Parts: sequence; structure tokens; C-alpha cells
Amino acid sequence: MKHLALLLLFSAAAQAAPVSLFDSKTLTGWEGDKNVWRVEDGAIVGGSMAGNPQNEFLSAKTPYRNFILSLEYKLVGTEGFVNGGVQFRSKRLAEPPNEMSGYQADIGAGHSGWLYDESRRKKTLMESRIGVVEGTEKPGEWNRYEVRAEGDRIRLFLNGKLTVDYTETVPTIEKDGLIALQIHGNNKAVVSYRKINIELLPDLLVPDAKDILSRFGNPDNAAVKIPAFKDGKFSIQPHEVIVLAGQTNLVRDQKSGDIEAVLGTAFAKEAPSFRSMAWEADTVYEQWRDLNFGDWKNQLDATGATTILAQFGQVESFDGVAKIPQF
Repeated sequence: MKHLALLLLFSAAAQAAPVSLFDSKTLTGWEGDKNVWRVEDGAIVGGSMAGNPQNEFLSAKTPYRNFILSLEYKLVGTEGFVNGGVQFRSKRLAEPPNEMSGYQADIGAGHSGWLYDESRRKKTLMESRIGVVEGTEKPGEWNRYEVRAEGDRIRLFLNGKLTVDYTETVPTIEKDGLIALQIHGNNKAVVSYRKINIELLPDLLVPDAKDILSRFGNPDNAAVKIPAFKDGKFSIQPHEVIVLAGQTNLVRDQKSGDIEAVLGTAFAKEAPSFRSMAWEADTVYEQWRDLNFGDWKNQLDATGATTILAQFGQVESFDGVAKIPQF
């Protein structure tokens, strides 16, 4: 229970408490055309039932990177493309100055719950999951939007239901920027936003090298030096850490435990411990890993490895003499 409590405390500390971006009275902290945007009844209101000739955005002044943004919106309209949206990781354009570029959580005109790329790729990046929005959104009433931006992953929730789970694949797309509220042009419509809160997440979602190596053991361990085998005969010192590294055969042995059983019995007095670092896809030429594993030496140092049993090359041995240098 102590470990669980510490984990919960760590998780809570990693995220900041939600902060309001709107004081419900003024547009302090926001910038945009004050002829379009105003505060009414505790909500930010944009647009007019008399007509909106062009897109207009009210943007917060502070850029954000990783966050959970929540707000409520209400959209009413009679003519044209009745639409609004919530911009994030966005920026204002110099030309035309009324436009913004970046991600948009779409609102209205059959697009609520969709993810759009405003003025950049100018296309819908992901539509709402089929059947989710229908019956979920309440047209003309207050609805709750939640935007979760975490590294390359973006998720949209409409009234508590996940509508979009999108992963950005273009590395040059900016991962930080402004949050803004939109009223679309070419319509007669009014959009309102209220209860705008943001919960900041760590800018660096990838753990640092020390955190990564702590998965294997103590990242501060130095390389362990032990004497060479006497007369070339295999032997171990008391309390050694024996690491098994290799490919499929050793992966299977990890499940059966045969090697550990044999060595553990033969050297019971020395009381060795064992760590398997075998991987099915490993070859003698390269050992691929998922991201954030660290290099081999640092991994082995972290485990406190003293002896390494390596098994590579069973299949590669059939590559012939031409591959001997690489082997």
C-alpha cells in the first residue's frame, strides 16, 4: 500500500491543477476583434445573427504544448455554414490577419467532434467515430468539449464520449501554440464559450535517460569488474548477476527457465541472480528495440551485470563467407 500511495502522489505531482482561462467577466488574457467578441452572462460570445462576413478568432495570449483543455460551447444560427471551433497549438497569420493556422476541434455544421487543420493543411484530419456524435451533441444547447494534446497524440471528447483519437505523423508540425475560439464566416450565427479550463501536462513526455535506465536497475551503477575465468574454466563469484542476451532460443528459455535452473543448481553456494534481456528480433548484425531503451552498455551497467551469456548467429551462420566481416 505504501508503494501505491507513493505512485499516486507522483502521478498527481506530474500534472498541474486545472487553471481557468476566463474570469467570466472580461476578455482579460484574450485578444481579438472586440466588435465580434464580448462577454454576456458569464460566457464569451462571438458573432452576430445579422451576419458574419469572415472567420474570426479570439485567442489566448499564452502558448501551450501538452495539456487537457475543457470548456462548454453553444452554437445557434439560421443561415449559411453555421460553424465554430476551438483552435489549439495554433498561430495567427499575417495575411489574412483574421485567420489562424493549426489544429481545430470543430463545432457545428455536422462536424462537431471532428479534428480539422485550419489554414495549414486545410482538411479534416479525422472525422468523429461513426455513430458517436449522433445523439451525443445537443444542438443549440450547452455541450462540453475536452481536448487532450499529449505529444503526437490528440484526443477529442464531446459530452464525455471519445470522438477522435489521432496521432500526428508529420514531424515538422508544431507541438505548441495558441488556444483560440472561432466563429466561422459566411453565416448568421452566434457561438458562446464558458467554463474554459486548462490542465498543464509535462512538456517532456519522454522520460530522461536516468528514468529509462531505472527500468533495468540502478542507473548510477558503474561497470562491474571481476577476475577472468581461471584456466579458461567457467566459474562465477558470489552473488553475480548473469545476463542472458540473444534471440529466440533465449526468449523461449526465459519461459522454461532451463539455463537458470542448471546454473542456479550448479552454483547454489554462489547464489547468482539472473536477468533475461533476450529479444526475438535480435540478430548478430543489429538488435532493434522500441524507443527509449538506452544503449547496451548502460543497460548492462544498470543491471549490475557481471557475466553475460550471449547467443547470436544461429540463422545468420547460413549467410556464407561473404558476411563474415559483418558477423
